[in-house]
Amino acid sequence: MPDAPPSPLTLALAWDQRDTTPALARQSAVAHLNTPAHAQASVLLGYLDWREGKLPKATEEVSAAISTLRLGEPSVWLGRGLNILAALQSTLNRADRAVELYEEQVSLARHINDPELTATALHDLAVELRRSDPQRARAYITEALGTFRQLGYDFGVAIAHANLAEFDRDEGDLPGAHRHVQRALSYPHLDQHPHLEASLLASLLLVQPEPISEAERRRAHRRLRQLHDQSSNPELRATVALTLAAHTEPAAARTLLDEALRDLSPLGDHVLLPELHEQLCTLHEELGDPARALHHLRETLAYIRRTHLAERRQNFQTFEILTRIQSLQDQARAERQRNTELQAHLQELRALNARIRELSRTDHLTRLANREHLFTEGQRLAQTATSHTPLSAALIDIDHFKIVNDTWGHQTGDLVLQRVARMILDVARPGDIAARYGGEEFVLLRAAPAGDLSASCHDLQQLIRLHPWGSVAPGMQITLSIGVAEATSGEFDRLLGDADRRLYDAKRAGRNRTHDHD
Repeated sequence: MPDAPPSPLTLALAWDQRDTTPALARQSAVAHLNTPAHAQASVLLGYLDWREGKLPKATEEVSAAISTLRLGEPSVWLGRGLNILAALQSTLNRADRAVELYEEQVSLARHINDPELTATALHDLAVELRRSDPQRARAYITEALGTFRQLGYDFGVAIAHANLAEFDRDEGDLPGAHRHVQRALSYPHLDQHPHLEASLLASLLLVQPEPISEAERRRAHRRLRQLHDQSSNPELRATVALTLAAHTEPAAARTLLDEALRDLSPLGDHVLLPELHEQLCTLHEELGDPARALHHLRETLAYIRRTHLAERRQNFQTFEILTRIQSLQDQARAERQRNTELQAHLQELRALNARIRELSRTDHLTRLANREHLFTEGQRLAQTATSHTPLSAALIDIDHFKIVNDTWGHQTGDLVLQRVARMILDVARPGDIAARYGGEEFVLLRAAPAGDLSASCHDLQQLIRLHPWGSVAPGMQITLSIGVAEATSGEFDRLLGDADRRLYDAKRAGRNRTHDHD
């Protein structure tokens, strides 16, 4: 007689075994549906469906479960649901909503004193903050790793090492990244998590400190191809396709990425979509199909616009926070003489107020002013411009920046952007506005004639020429094209338009120059 199927576990045990025996965990969760533990079982099913790439189904299950669990007392199951939904929102390019859910989870986990839930929330919030606040994010993820080790949560340890590898790679520490990847690859149940294995193998090909042997490379590619062909998870297949396409001839790479795009698109605004469209744009350009290349470029730009819309929503939420903080400050002033503890709290609120104001007007990568702050300040300065005190603008573009990204990768491209931004600040004067305009373009505003700003732009180009770009990447050379214009009236948009026209004059004249007149 065939062996009888194993008996369902309790939900607590099924949750503990979700990463090592997912099939038994799923069977146990299904057994608890339509019982008083229906919401908890739905959270577990949502986790399992998320790990299998069934994002819409997982989102529906977990959202319904959270609505039910919020009606009761704070619980670990509510925290788990918040964590899963936050991860799903992040994957679908809804970073503002994800951060809200992670913060709610951290507060709940500390309230019920659950160390695993707290560590999981800190870990996942760190991943969300990786680009905007890397120092704080690394501290969170390191704290979470220590907790996972104390609890014996091996899967959490593996995931933390995998993400710390990404932090080290961002900072150019390839040996450190390689050590973290190797530790994550030692997870004993890696065969139960093909998505994690695929991500680690892809990272391994990028962070190997010594040149990887052809045999090792072929072995990694063979395993990646096997994971791709055996999986129906569109996220996993897209992750692997992006890695394999970089080492495949263009026509085959295009087919691979087209399949990944077709499978991933029904999931919504997935975070892998812009990378897929960007690579397809490059491939179609190489294959002589400019129309398709343009289509994928437009899709990439559309995704970026949607991301900026989410950032704008965050700015409005920040404004609401500032309003609440101001109200609390007013209350604190009234109580200041009677309550010294409230005075200390007021100082914390002021620091938070300043931090939020700074974040709302700063580009997270370069630490220059962001586009919204540029236009706010630019329009204000333009209103005061006269023929005696004109406002001048320099529109600065990094020449052939796409080649930097295509040749050395986006992390190196980000480093170039940061160094150029630093040199712009070096030539800026007190009162100037230095901002990231978008992509590889920057703006420097100065309440002075165009000739004065043009002289500073020549100084900037001299700094660029003298900078040891070869230390960033062998053979790298960076130059700038700059257009300078001035305005004596309140038309800031026209000022930028004039600078933009002169920037393109500089490009047409051969790049690596400054034009300050027509």
